[in-house]
Amino acid sequence: MMGDKEASLANLIKGLERTGTACQRLALALKNYKKATLKEVSPFALEGFLKEAIQQYKRAQNLTSILEESQNFLNQVQGEIAGQKEAYKTRLGSMLAAELPEIKIVGQLPRLKVGLFTLEFLLAKNEVKIWYGPQYELVQKVNLTKADLASTLKELHKKLDSEGQKGEVLVSSLWQAYKRILAERELNLGTPVSIKDIFPYLIWLQQKDDFWLHPKRNRFKEYSRMQLSFDLFRTPQRTYKDYEFRLIIASREQTRNKADFLWVPVNWQGEGYCFAAISFKKINNLK
Repeated sequence: MMGDKEASLANLIKGLERTGTACQRLALALKNYKKATLKEVSPFALEGFLKEAIQQYKRAQNLTSILEESQNFLNQVQGEIAGQKEAYKTRLGSMLAAELPEIKIVGQLPRLKVGLFTLEFLLAKNEVKIWYGPQYELVQKVNLTKADLASTLKELHKKLDSEGQKGEVLVSSLWQAYKRILAERELNLGTPVSIKDIFPYLIWLQQKDDFWLHPKRNRFKEYSRMQLSFDLFRTPQRTYKDYEFRLIIASREQTRNKADFLWVPVNWQGEGYCFAAISFKKINNLK
């Protein structure tokens, strides 16, 4: 059985439908009357069109009252939905915090910082955009009705931690890529090389021998900008043999194009800096 509220809404809808139909028929009757006058038909025929218009007018007379009733209902529901939205956002944030106790969550919906990730909630679409860092790298979209958001974030953290490079291996790859670019461009040691230029070489260095022997898609090892950022974050090492590795802060101009810089976190709370280039310098030549 329907409750009072549901029954009231059902009656309101029926009343609007009846009144709407009467208004449409009234308009049609008046159009027919207008056409008849242009054709100069007899007054007896005109009276027939007029009677139909009067009949539909009487049926539509409650238009004002039913519109007022509709307005009252809409105002009431609007207030209820506003409260429900706030309760939903509070519940969603609390559930996420309970499922990710080891990760610090800051902010308020529709935007939350969850560790190294930023969540942009598109609540009208029941979707969440997951960004790496402060909305620099879009990772994926998640449908809240089809996927477990907390589990998705845990998997992303797990994947970052299990893939890529770190420590001596990472710095060695950066050194090899850096040296290759210096040689190709006849640049001196210590010259900054943009991350945009060095990144393709890092991807190339990720590939194993079987890929180069038989280049196939299923043998290609992906290496994302997000992974490089995380690898730099978890590699405090800044020396390689007799060289010091440096990350060079991006200027405001360089941060206008995503390809020209790389955001790298400095802690698990999602604080970090944007870098535009790298360089290696001989340690005994450092000033």
